[in-house]
Amino acid sequence: MSKRAILTYIIIPILLISGLIIFLLNNPREPATELILAQQHINFGILPEWEGPITQSITARNSGKDPLRIQNVYTGCSYATITGPDVIQPDTEETFQITINPEILPADETSATAVIYTDSLKTPSVTLTIVAAAKRFANLNPDVCAFGNIRPETTHRKHIKLTVNAPLNISETRLLPASHPKLTWQMTPDPDADNSRLIAIQLGPLRDRGRFASLLTLAFSNGRTLTLPITAEVVAPVIVQPQTLSYGVAVPDTHPSLEFVLSAETPFAVLKVISPAVLDVRVINGTDTQHQQSMKVVWHPPNASERLREEIRILTTADPKPIRIPVYGFIQKD
Repeated sequence: MSKRAILTYIIIPILLISGLIIFLLNNPREPATELILAQQHINFGILPEWEGPITQSITARNSGKDPLRIQNVYTGCSYATITGPDVIQPDTEETFQITINPEILPADETSATAVIYTDSLKTPSVTLTIVAAAKRFANLNPDVCAFGNIRPETTHRKHIKLTVNAPLNISETRLLPASHPKLTWQMTPDPDADNSRLIAIQLGPLRDRGRFASLLTLAFSNGRTLTLPITAEVVAPVIVQPQTLSYGVAVPDTHPSLEFVLSAETPFAVLKVISPAVLDVRVINGTDTQHQQSMKVVWHPPNASERLREEIRILTTADPKPIRIPVYGFIQKD
């Protein structure tokens, strides 16, 4: 190959390609599209729920050279909606509208992260943090009336404070009848605040043991209602701790023991203890009082390999029903 051919077909193309590479490295191409939000954090503050949805806007700019398409908008929560353009033209600003519904917004300050998806290679997704808190038109303090453990055939009373934040005539608030005949309530003015009321709630006497649950409802002049959960646990007059005795694994010819305590709010006495032959139930000396009695249970495991699964029953003067204490254990095999 002649020198002219080498210069024409090899050296000159190499020089041109090298120059092009150097030019591209020193002059990178700007992205065709890029979404830039004027702010990536928006705080709505405290929103009164009786005033309805609140809307704020943010500015979004396409700083690229081609049209930018909005593919999807994910709000990140149920209480907010975001609307905006489908396309943002080059070097143009548009606005996104963020609307919050305070009625389904949590009362405590909460934040959600919205995501705007685009067809931009540089900004395929842009995030926006939304912060807000709701102010309820009315609230109860506490918002659950929990009576805790109560005895059968006893009556209990608690007070709840109602505060109305919206511009309502609180005197027109009605207490709807309770669904349970042993649950009653009464509302009186709060001497410390015009927009508050004190609600006295009375529960009992209840006969059936177990969990009690009900709802009380307040109806306001604006057509809204507010519910108050009522909970209680009706327990036996005499409580046993622990409620179950477990010896685990016992060795034959030994005499393991466990203890339990009977306690009550009123004086009581043990009338009778019914237990299987392998268990010896004794009163612990010096612990017997009118309200409490401690007892020890000694297990006499037989030599044969078997499992202990029995029950101790105790009758007291405080309760016609027997106290039942399950007892478990295993005998170690040779």
